[in-house]
Amino acid sequence: MSSVSSNVPPLERLLDGLASLNGLKASRRGQAGIRYDVDVTVTVMSYNNAAYLAQTIESVLSQEGVSLELLVFDDRSTDDSVEVLKGYVGDPRFSFQINPVNLGMAGNYNRCVQSGSGRYLVVLGSDDVLYPGHLASLVAAMDACPSAALGYAQCNWIDENGTFIRYADHPGHRQQSYSGGRDEVADLLTFDSYITPSAAILRRSVLPHVTLPEGGIHRHDLLAGDWELWIRLARQFPDFVFLRQASVGYRIHSGQISNRFYGSERPLREHTEILEMNLADAPTRRRMIANGDAIWALYQQRINAYPSETTASYQRRIDAIHTALMAKGELSMAPSQYLFSIIMTTYNRRELLRFALDSVGAQTLQDFEVILVNDHGEGVESLLEQYPYCITYLRQGRNAGPAAARNAAHGLARGQYLVYLDDDDIFLPDHLQTLANALQEHPGEVVYSDALFIAERVENGVRHIVNQQQRYPHGAYSRERLLVDNYIPINTFAWPRSAALEVGGFDETLSGLEDWDFLMRLAARLPFHHLQQETVQVRMRADDSSDERRSQQALKDYPALYMEMYRRHADAGSAAVKAGRANLLQRLGVEVEATRQPPSMQAWLQRRVLTAAQKNLVDKRLQGQGGAPHFGILIVDLQGDHAALARTLSSLDSARNNYERLQALVLTSAEKVVSSASRQVLTVRPDEWITRLNELLAASSFDWCLLLRAGDELTPSGLMMAGLELLTAPDCRAIYCDEMFRQDGQLAAALRPAFNLDYLLSFPAAMARHWLLRRNVVVAAGGFDPAFEQAAEFELILRLINDGGLDGLGHVAEPLLITEAPALADNAAEQRAITLHLQQRGYQNAVVSSSKPGRYQIDYGHGQAPLVSFLILPGERLEHLQRCVESILENTRYPNYELLLIQQHLQFEEVGSWLSALASLGEARIRVLPAGQEALAPQALLNQAAEQALGDYLLLLSADTAAISEDWLDELVNHAQRPEVACVGAKLLSADGTIARASLILGLEGPVGKPYVGEPLDAPGYMQRLQVAQNSSAVGHECLLVAKAVFLQLGGLSEEGMPWRYAGVDLCLKARQAGYLTVWTPFSQVMLDPVDITRGTTAEHDALYARWLPVLARDPAYNPNFSLSQPGGFKLADTALSWRPLSSWKQVPTVLAHPSDNYGSGHYRVIQPFSALQQAGLIDGGLSPGLMHVTDLERYDPDVIILQKQIGDDRFDAMRRMQAFSRAFKVYELDDYLPNLPVKSVHRAQMPKDILKSMRRALGYVDRFVVSTQALADACSGLHNDIRVIENCLPPAWWKGLATVRSRSGKPRVGWAGGIGHTGDLEMIADVVLALADEVDWVFMGMCPDKLRPAVKEVHEGVDISVYPRALAALNLDLAVAPLEENLFNECKSNLRLLEYGACGFAVVCSDVRSYQGNLPVTRVKNRYRDWVDAIRMHVADLDATARAGEALHLQVMRDWMLEGDNLIAWQRAWLPD
Repeated sequence: MSSVSSNVPPLERLLDGLASLNGLKASRRGQAGIRYDVDVTVTVMSYNNAAYLAQTIESVLSQEGVSLELLVFDDRSTDDSVEVLKGYVGDPRFSFQINPVNLGMAGNYNRCVQSGSGRYLVVLGSDDVLYPGHLASLVAAMDACPSAALGYAQCNWIDENGTFIRYADHPGHRQQSYSGGRDEVADLLTFDSYITPSAAILRRSVLPHVTLPEGGIHRHDLLAGDWELWIRLARQFPDFVFLRQASVGYRIHSGQISNRFYGSERPLREHTEILEMNLADAPTRRRMIANGDAIWALYQQRINAYPSETTASYQRRIDAIHTALMAKGELSMAPSQYLFSIIMTTYNRRELLRFALDSVGAQTLQDFEVILVNDHGEGVESLLEQYPYCITYLRQGRNAGPAAARNAAHGLARGQYLVYLDDDDIFLPDHLQTLANALQEHPGEVVYSDALFIAERVENGVRHIVNQQQRYPHGAYSRERLLVDNYIPINTFAWPRSAALEVGGFDETLSGLEDWDFLMRLAARLPFHHLQQETVQVRMRADDSSDERRSQQALKDYPALYMEMYRRHADAGSAAVKAGRANLLQRLGVEVEATRQPPSMQAWLQRRVLTAAQKNLVDKRLQGQGGAPHFGILIVDLQGDHAALARTLSSLDSARNNYERLQALVLTSAEKVVSSASRQVLTVRPDEWITRLNELLAASSFDWCLLLRAGDELTPSGLMMAGLELLTAPDCRAIYCDEMFRQDGQLAAALRPAFNLDYLLSFPAAMARHWLLRRNVVVAAGGFDPAFEQAAEFELILRLINDGGLDGLGHVAEPLLITEAPALADNAAEQRAITLHLQQRGYQNAVVSSSKPGRYQIDYGHGQAPLVSFLILPGERLEHLQRCVESILENTRYPNYELLLIQQHLQFEEVGSWLSALASLGEARIRVLPAGQEALAPQALLNQAAEQALGDYLLLLSADTAAISEDWLDELVNHAQRPEVACVGAKLLSADGTIARASLILGLEGPVGKPYVGEPLDAPGYMQRLQVAQNSSAVGHECLLVAKAVFLQLGGLSEEGMPWRYAGVDLCLKARQAGYLTVWTPFSQVMLDPVDITRGTTAEHDALYARWLPVLARDPAYNPNFSLSQPGGFKLADTALSWRPLSSWKQVPTVLAHPSDNYGSGHYRVIQPFSALQQAGLIDGGLSPGLMHVTDLERYDPDVIILQKQIGDDRFDAMRRMQAFSRAFKVYELDDYLPNLPVKSVHRAQMPKDILKSMRRALGYVDRFVVSTQALADACSGLHNDIRVIENCLPPAWWKGLATVRSRSGKPRVGWAGGIGHTGDLEMIADVVLALADEVDWVFMGMCPDKLRPAVKEVHEGVDISVYPRALAALNLDLAVAPLEENLFNECKSNLRLLEYGACGFAVVCSDVRSYQGNLPVTRVKNRYRDWVDAIRMHVADLDATARAGEALHLQVMRDWMLEGDNLIAWQRAWLPD
């Protein structure tokens, strides 16, 4: 890409202006006599660059925000350089000297870095240019990172005139700015030198440390000495600073030394020497070996650039370098000298570290070493002297976090196993011995123990325990649990050091959870063994609110960190892991769909299966309506491939399970294929198959035909979905579906857009295969044309378009078959078919070409070049406006255009002045339209300008664009002149060559999404869509061409109620509404450097939703199987929500249910009722843990939305939009009285303080309020005018068949089950539990307060709700207790706990509170100690009577309280409108 200039280069003009400004500033400084402390010494190596020297000096003196001195050392120039220098002696910041002799480049560089007094040093060539702000930004970055020795930015390459050539984005440049944390040595040797000397800044204080023995820092014998210097500097000072900004102009011209250097043998010689000298340094050598493959690849690339006769003399050295780089064995670890290496990290906790070290010294097993890493905190050396065991002490040069500290220790470890201890934690005395005993039984594995978590206060060096708990009680190790969340503390496990190379170290790029990431990598490679013994204390300060602990700092990042963990570590195909992850992410406030691991395509296909209820409805639909369409499947087997044919026929049998009206017709060259009841076989010769096919079509009676090749496989549901859709489209002539491609043993989805004329013509391989064609339409059109055998189907489709237009052509978004991916190759038959089609449309001179095989570009050959009027709003940035105008004049080949620059009210002064000067030039093709007296919206200004435009076509163009190729406008006009086209958009590129804008997608991540942003220029896009012209629903107003007549016909740009950011989208949608197409073409490329990259406000979004929501949700250019919420687009949506087999007709209401969780009330109140109603065929729809985006919701179009316990501003805003934009009947579901949570409830802190106000707000957005009890309805009376009570019921699949005869042995078993929300309830009966501990065996499941544990014989962990019923029944209780405190919250609860106990056949003693009152046969007691004790003793005294009581309760629960029959109908009535 290149920018443009007029006769006077824009950079030169800019510098001229800056020179005048600096002259004025310098004179003022001289008068004031102010003394400056120097931040930066800028030195310039001057030699025979008089033509550029002034620009270099001016660019330095114009720098603001820093104090600087500029010193120029002229190396005996023979041109006018000295005369130029004399012109600046009046500036007090400037001085120059002439070297006594010519020192050469290296010598002059060394003189430069020894000069001046600034804290920082910059060395420039006399042809370099600094852009404004360069020095200030680098100084600020270096000041913020005191450990950094060097900082650097990026460059733009400019030519001799100062004209922009390209943005120099080196492969070694990171995608973001950084301060340290990178292995610069390894990367400099991997990527070559990515630091341009003129873009670098050096910290003066480090220079003595890299001074060479002969003096100076730059090798005299190396022209690549800068590369060698950067590596040498990085070896001693690891931290560099990088700013991802092009703030230096690096001039490319014929006089550069580098031109001679790269044209010689020296690059190879110096590259070889640099590698050799670094391999000679042992620590550097190890780093190079670790990156050996990449470093060798760069060196080999250098070698390959030279002929063999040149490299022959280097061969011995080349071989030695290769051998050294590939010596991976040097990285293997030293033999183990200890059983354990204890990795300890510390940072500013000297007093606590003492306790940790004491605990190590107290170990009963002493076969260990300690490696203590001080993460750049206060010194602890004196503390270590008192400990007799081996301590290796390492102090980090900077604070880089625990991951980096542990990694540093790994390299020093000599133990067979590695263990960890943080400086504030403690090993109990038997910790290492316990691990060692386990490792004897499980050698080479990971073993871990349990930790006790202690909250403490530290006062005067004394630790006081405030609270303690074991956070992660569990039995055997579960990798599934580890894949959901970490439950293995860092200080509890030991792992074999021999696995270090395979596993790697801790990830230093993570802001938290690096220990969990490490554990999951270990778990993928090694077995784990759990020791159920507490051997570690994890200590935390109860009053520590600081951010010292990185785990605390990372809390705010947890949603992103958890998503990153789940992205890195697959779910192992486990449904439990998937559910656990979804649940945890939901608790963190993450929309679950956006974080799903992408399923395999095979699994994705397999999920598209009808439920029994759906199949019943589908069968009735297909049998009614006068019968389903009859499909003829035409299978062409010209190779006589029996195996391939068998695969196709087998897939037909599978498809018949869902769709019976199929007929197979086989055209084969094989002789021994016989007909049967399910298929007709016709033997054909390969040269006559199309003729025989046409005869067969004419003689057949089926309705529709599908042409396959032997080996293609029909999907189970494809023809069914097509048949259902065709029942609603009697006038349809041809349809196509989606496909699955076989690729490298896997399946890839080819999810096509709706009918897209330009995409069909541009890329027929993707769009013109496997259409379902109405048989009589094909016969009437003359059948398939044998003259187009290699594109017979494509040619027929084009013929149907020529005969009947685009009417009757459709798309069904369902994969129809699995086939081979089409070859990307030019097809002469395709090109002939396109040319013939275009000629029949009147384009006699059209030319079809292809720069990429199989992807065609069409020149319609209009023959006219109508006048195009550019409508440009100048904006606020003069430099952008200048670049835009100059680039158009320089880089536009199209001859017939005018520029209309539209002045705005209160225009920026410098922009206004420039426009006035431009207007005074009198250039005919440039008009400056004066501003009016009032401020107008951009749309209004453009509409006014359109009226004054002389052109037949209007180009809306942002001032932030620049023309970069000569034919950009020709391509836009090429499409705009087509009568069916209204708007045309271009491919917009960023300055770095990546994509800034492509075709827009409606509804993606909001009203309108921008896919492909940041992808490389040559990226193909999904199904090659970045490489071919296509119809788009919308293109942006940054570059939009439209016929003036059409623009006026559409009423111009909408001014009222339409935000400016969506003006172009709105215009495209109005054009579509009027019957026009919009075209996006990649063959017109324009640079875009936008000012506004925000996503818009909620009000702006809502304005577009209000006008276009049904269209935004259903972009025909974007397959509905793709998600609208996942970033970037073209990612699969959740099949449970996107696959809608009943959507073509609505037999039953569609319900979209949003449970508040995947356990407890989420199951009982939403998931189970929904599933039961769906299985009964009473509703259809889906479950979604997160609330849908507006466009997702519109696309789904439910009849009913169930919202359970939705609280919080984000949820409220989503509900507000539901109310505004969805026609659905909305139901709010609640089963707890949230305003009165018990004081001791753990959920209390999660509720908003103004919960009642929040509830009123939420209920204001819904049509009905459903609650679980009459008491809850009474408590909520007045919050909504339609409150319905639906009591909890038990799902039969879970709860039937659980009651069994009690097996008795020993004491009576009395138990309780429940979650963490029952602290107060259990504390209420704590004395009862303690008092009866000798009389009964207490059995608890789920929560068990520490106070009660001594009295409880069995404590069972909580389990997933799907196994909870059987786990509860397995407790084998004689009696169950259900205590509830007396408060309003509990009065509003349901009797669910009694129902669960009753389903298991347990007799029950419960609190006599309103929620447990009723006719269930249970023993109710007042919440008094004596009443509880007496009731329990009564039951355990007569266990036979107690068993009968349990049986009676069981019978009543099974009869009256199951989720079936009338109870299920009651749920249906509560959810659906009356």
